[in-house]
Amino acid sequence: MSIENELEQNETSPLLQPGTLLKQKREQLGLSQKQIADRLRLRLAIIQNIEDNNFEDGQVATFTRGYLRSYAKAVGLNETEVLGALDVSGGVKPQDHEMQSFSRKTNKEKHDSRIMLLTWGIFAIIIGISSVWWWQNQKNDDLAAEKLNSAAQTQTPASAAGEESPTTTDFTSLEALEDAEDQQIETQASAAEDSTEEPAADAEQPADEVAEIQEPTEPEAAEPATPAVAENHLVMSFDADCWIQVKDASGKTLATGVKKAGQSVELLGTKPYRVVLGAPENVSMTLASEPVDLSGYTSGKVARFTLP
Repeated sequence: MSIENELEQNETSPLLQPGTLLKQKREQLGLSQKQIADRLRLRLAIIQNIEDNNFEDGQVATFTRGYLRSYAKAVGLNETEVLGALDVSGGVKPQDHEMQSFSRKTNKEKHDSRIMLLTWGIFAIIIGISSVWWWQNQKNDDLAAEKLNSAAQTQTPASAAGEESPTTTDFTSLEALEDAEDQQIETQASAAEDSTEEPAADAEQPADEVAEIQEPTEPEAAEPATPAVAENHLVMSFDADCWIQVKDASGKTLATGVKKAGQSVELLGTKPYRVVLGAPENVSMTLASEPVDLSGYTSGKVARFTLP
């Protein structure tokens, strides 16, 4: 009969929840909720919820079980007994929360991986666009240089001869002037010889006349023009084939076309000169006998500049 009574009592006796066990033990020790909260450094509301067995569904199971362990240690109860009462009473199940936490972590990792893939995709697109833009600009520069060189090579030799005609004409006119002066000097010399055959009294007068005639032959008027010509004197020498174009301040084209290796061009015009070189590395220049520095221009690129 005693065994049956014990079974009936166990069946009818209510299950003690963890909060009830902790509250009873606290009251036995004569401690208040405030003292327990201060000892555990928790808010008073948390202690009240634990003793009322009010475990929020949204609260993490790890926190709830940690609070119960701390409370059990503070009042001297067995942790296993308190946590067992929590499991029996249908409290927070750690496995469910752990599974939910793992699911959230997995979803977050998937979301982060998608964002990372999108970021790398945008970065790759930007690099591709930049590469295409740079390649197109480089190709356009190369095409422009090739067109310029091909146009220069199609120039006929007759045009090159026509460009050099001003300089040739200048040298021809100078030679004609020198021949005229020589003829004038020879005429004066022959006149002086004829005058020596006359009487001695008349010898002085022809000598004076010869002196007077020779005076205009001195190139006094040409001397002041020499510095101006030297300042405008532009000389171009070519180590290899190069297309050029030179214009003076008045817009007159002094030279244009392809110049061959070993060729030299001398130009005179009104400064400043506007110069275009298809291959500046193949050209040496002097202006007024002073060398022109072309080292700053890129090899294989068209150079445009103004002198001086």
